[in-house]
Amino acid sequence: MNERKITYKFSAPGHTVLIVDEELPKGIWIGDKVKADNLVFIITGIPISDRNTFMVDETDKIDVNQIVEFYKA
Repeated sequence: MNERKITYKFSAPGHTVLIVDEELPKGIWIGDKVKADNLVFIITGIPISDRNTFMVDETDKIDVNQIVEFYKA
């Protein structure tokens, strides 16, 4: 399943770093999409050494404890 729960959120102007409770689904990378509350965001960053973390541009529309779903672009 491609659903994960957001456990931490770190916001900066123009970007949000999100950490989820399980590793990102295999094959998900920068440019793919994540859906939260029927809103779709493009993944703009994923660290090479941490498969539980990703970054999006929107800062105020995703929050801790939300369930997100990942999609290939």
